Amino acid sequence: MPMMCGGTGAVKAADSTVQELCDQVKAELEQKHGKQFDTFVAVSYKTQLVNGTNYFVKVQVGDEEYYHVRIHKALPHEQGKVTLSTSQTGKTKEEEISYI
Repeated sequence: MPMMCGGTGAVKAADSTVQELCDQVKAELEQKHGKQFDTFVAVSYKTQLVNGTNYFVKVQVGDEEYYHVRIHKALPHEQGKVTLSTSQTGKTKEEEISYI
């Protein structure tokens, strides 16, 4: 079933494309939270079609520490710019990805 504009798709295991998006916003996230992440691994994600695509990603940043990160990727005619929209800390591996 195709994803409707504004709705989100099912949770999927993160792949190299999602990891690349996360890597592009890592420095900004580190600056925002005043931390350096030795571990920064995209675990799972959902997408939402808007004016571009929102990626809601669960990122492992420590042994048992996870962040939920929303990344926006603009449409191709806008050069596909990738931006960090928002993030939440203190998440667990089992916790469902929140819509932040």
